Amino acid sequence: MLLTSIALADALLGWLTAHAGDALVRGSARKTLGDAQQRAFRHVIDSAIGEAVHTVANELPERRRKELAKQLRKSRAQLAGGPEDYLELSQMVQAFLDSPAGVELLSGFDVDGARLSDALTFWITDGVARDALAGGALAPLASHSGFSGLFDLSERTLTTLGSLTGRVEETLEIVRALAERLDRTGQSSPAMAFTALVTERARLFTGRRELLARIDGALADPGFPSGYLLVTGEPGIGKTALVAHLVSSRGYVHHFNSRSEGITSASAFTSMVCAQLADRYGLPQPPQGEDMLGSAGLSRMLALAAAQARADAPVVILLDALDEAEQPPSGGNRLYLPAALPAHTYVIATSRELSDDFLTVSSLRRFHLSDDAPENLSDITEYVNGRLDTSAGLAGRVAAAGLTRDAFVTDMVACSQGNFLYVVHVLADLCDADSDRAALIDPAALPVGLRDYYRTHWRVMKDRWPAVLADKYETALRCLAVMREPVPVGAWVDFAPGDVDAQVARHVVREWRQFLNRRQSLHNNEPCYAVYHSTFVDFLRDEGPGLEPYERHVYQVERSMLLRLLRDTRS
Repeated sequence: MLLTSIALADALLGWLTAHAGDALVRGSARKTLGDAQQRAFRHVIDSAIGEAVHTVANELPERRRKELAKQLRKSRAQLAGGPEDYLELSQMVQAFLDSPAGVELLSGFDVDGARLSDALTFWITDGVARDALAGGALAPLASHSGFSGLFDLSERTLTTLGSLTGRVEETLEIVRALAERLDRTGQSSPAMAFTALVTERARLFTGRRELLARIDGALADPGFPSGYLLVTGEPGIGKTALVAHLVSSRGYVHHFNSRSEGITSASAFTSMVCAQLADRYGLPQPPQGEDMLGSAGLSRMLALAAAQARADAPVVILLDALDEAEQPPSGGNRLYLPAALPAHTYVIATSRELSDDFLTVSSLRRFHLSDDAPENLSDITEYVNGRLDTSAGLAGRVAAAGLTRDAFVTDMVACSQGNFLYVVHVLADLCDADSDRAALIDPAALPVGLRDYYRTHWRVMKDRWPAVLADKYETALRCLAVMREPVPVGAWVDFAPGDVDAQVARHVVREWRQFLNRRQSLHNNEPCYAVYHSTFVDFLRDEGPGLEPYERHVYQVERSMLLRLLRDTRS
C-alpha cells in the first residue's frame, strides 16, 4: 500500500474498471456505496502508500521513497475508480503493476514488483477491515457476500511477507470479529453514528508521529497497567483529527462530545460506549433506555470487557472533547468516568486546558499539544506541502501571487500560529479556485491567526451580501450558532426571527458551508446543520452584536412552544 497512494489507488481502480472488472460485482457494490465511501476508500489507499513503501522499499533513501510516492500520486489524474471495484483488489493490483503504465511508473526504483503487489493488496485490505470494525464509511463492504474471501486471499498473498506476520494475524482476527458480528446481529456497529465525523476529520490528519509513539509507549508500559491518557491543546490544534485517525487506523471504541451538536451528556456517552463494548467483546447489550446511573453501568461493562483483555491487546476507549461534556451536578468526573480502571484498560481523552478538576483519577498521564512546539509546526509544514503536491489550483494561485513554494509554506506556518484549523480553512479557500470564495484570501497577505482569519472572512462576506438581505443572513447564521444541536432548515427557520425564511437559510448553507457540519437525520433522512467548530461560535460571540440577543430569542421561541404544547395537552 505504501506504493499506491491516492494516485496509485485511483489508477489501480480505474485500470481494473477498464480492463478486468466484473460488471455484476461493481453494480452490486454501487448500490451500497456513496460519496462518503468513495472518500473513505481513497483515504485508506492514501494511507496505505506509506505503509507499502515502508514494507518493500525501506532500503531506499527517504528522498527516493518520497519521490516514488510522488510519482505514484501523479497517476491519479490519468485513471479513476472507487470501492465498487474492491472485490477485484488482488487482480487489480497485479494487473496495474504489469501494465505499461505500471512498469514505467516503477522504472528507476529498485523495488520488487511482486512484493509490492502483495504489500499493496494487504495494506488496502487492512485499512478497509479496520475502518469497517470502527463502524466507518466502508462498513457496508463487510456485508457484501464476497468480502470474507478477500481476507482469505490476503492471508495467502502475505505468506511471502514475513515481517508483517503479527500485523497479518491481527488483521485476520479483526476480519473474524467482523464476520462473527454480522452472523450474531445482522446489523452494523453502533459506532456508525460517528462515521461521517471520523471520515471527515481523519482525512485531514497529518503527522503526530512523536505523540503517537508516546501514546503507544504508555499503552505498552508495564508500570502503567491501566489508566487515563489525557491529550490537551488549544481549540483547532487537531485533537479531534487525532482521535478520528486512531478510530480509522486502529478501530478503538470511541465517543465524540460536541457542544454544537448537542452531544454532551453522560447518558449519551455511556450508552454509546457500552453498546460498542458489547458489540466488540460479545457481551450482553445494555437494556434500551437504561440511564446507567452514574459510573456503575460503565464500570460493569469495562470489567466484563477487561476480562478478555491482555497486555498486548488492551481495552482502549477514545473520548474526544471531554471539556465539552456536561459537569455532573454532584461534582466528580465529567461523564461519570470511573476513578480507577480495570487492568489492561485505558481511556485516551482529549480536552482544551481547563482550570477545574474535571478528571480526578488514580492513574493519569498527560500529553500536551503546544502550538509553538517544533513537532507541531513540522506537522503543519508537512500538511501544507502535501496540499501543494495534490492541488494544482493551490500551486497555481501561489505562483500567480509571485511567491515561491518555500516562501508560501513559511508564511503559512508562521501565520497559522500553530493552529491546524486555520491552515485547513485558509487552504480550502485558496484551493477552491472556481468559486467566489477563493478571492477572500490573498496568498501574499495571509491573515494572522485563526481569529484574524474569521474576521477577514466575515468582513468580506458581509461586504458581498446585498444590503437588503445582509441583516437576514447575519441573523440566520447567528441563530444557528446558538442552537444546542443540529437542526434541519425547517426548525432553523422556526427558531429564527420572522424575516428569516428557508431561502435565506439555504443561502447561508451555500455561502458558509465550510463552517457548518451537515448531518443526516435518522428520523426522516433530512439534512441537519450545526456550526463546525466552537472557535467560530466564540468568534461570533465576541464580534458585533454577539450571540446573547439570539440566545434570548431562541429561548423565547422554545418557551412559547412548550407553553403551547402544555395548553394543547390539557385541552
